[in-house]
Amino acid sequence: MTAMNFRDEHALKGAFVSNKLLRLVDLIADQGDDLLREAGITIPSRAVGCTLFIGDKGQVSLTDVAKALDEPHQLSAQRVESLIRLGLLERRDDPKDRRRKVLRLTKNGKVQYQRLRVRLAEIEQAFTDLYAEIDHDLSAILDRAIDALYRTPLLERIRKQATQTALPSKNPKAG
Repeated sequence: MTAMNFRDEHALKGAFVSNKLLRLVDLIADQGDDLLREAGITIPSRAVGCTLFIGDKGQVSLTDVAKALDEPHQLSAQRVESLIRLGLLERRDDPKDRRRKVLRLTKNGKVQYQRLRVRLAEIEQAFTDLYAEIDHDLSAILDRAIDALYRTPLLERIRKQATQTALPSKNPKAG
């Protein structure tokens, strides 16, 4: 069972969904590190997407990574640097453009990438089992929530509610 905190018990707890999502992200990342370590994978869980993208593409730029993962360039750069320090990635001059640097997996990085693909298939199945247990496909729900918030941001929803509340009610007896 999860430890409750002030936000979980507050009367306005429904306004703290982002806090719960962050806790879920941290929990999954921590358990992900355990899953990776148990499989002999030295890739940090938060760098899995980066490693997978580079392994799938073979050779990419840092800009390609940030764009593909839809994350800030600096965050991608930090992850890439950690993977370089671990000896999993190398940075080289682009043979087509000497001004550009490309990233690719090292020999050890390729071994780790292959192990990662096997473990990710197992993790995907574990999430499928979790979704069956909670009777909801959390990934699909999150996709729908993200799309809905892009269509109608929270501020717009609040303003709409305020407008509807402020409208005078129709009096059925008048007339």
